[in-house]
Amino acid sequence: MQPNISDFRENDRTRLAEGLACGRELCLRLQGQHRGPVNPVILDKVFKAWAGQPAGSRAANSELANGLGSLFGEILKNDFGFRWQLIEDEYGAEPALIDDNTGSVVFPVNAVWKRIEPDVDSQAFFQPMYEAIAAHLEKVNTGNGKV
Repeated sequence: MQPNISDFRENDRTRLAEGLACGRELCLRLQGQHRGPVNPVILDKVFKAWAGQPAGSRAANSELANGLGSLFGEILKNDFGFRWQLIEDEYGAEPALIDDNTGSVVFPVNAVWKRIEPDVDSQAFFQPMYEAIAAHLEKVNTGNGKV
């Protein structure tokens, strides 16, 4: 099955808003970050604080993945001009960000899931991923890299 890419529908926008609210709540609870912009460094600190809690007392994996993934996606959207899209294939539907200029695709919620299942990897990844995306876009936009 060829992937189908579509704009967010109302229910997708609602899920994104819920994810953003959940992410902000996690930032407040785990890092004291309530107001002002969230950045990749803060997301790494929140993730590490979450991972350091006993498994039975920390937020659910789905809350973490949707919350921090949604916040990271918004950072990419705002900083680089990506657009939220829904990508569907034979495995299901996944929110993604697409850069219209380069065709680059990022799955921010899925990126968090990959750090928590099957085992939690508490190494920082938001900031390194942000830097890698920025470097890739810079190369492509200046003609020094491939899409």
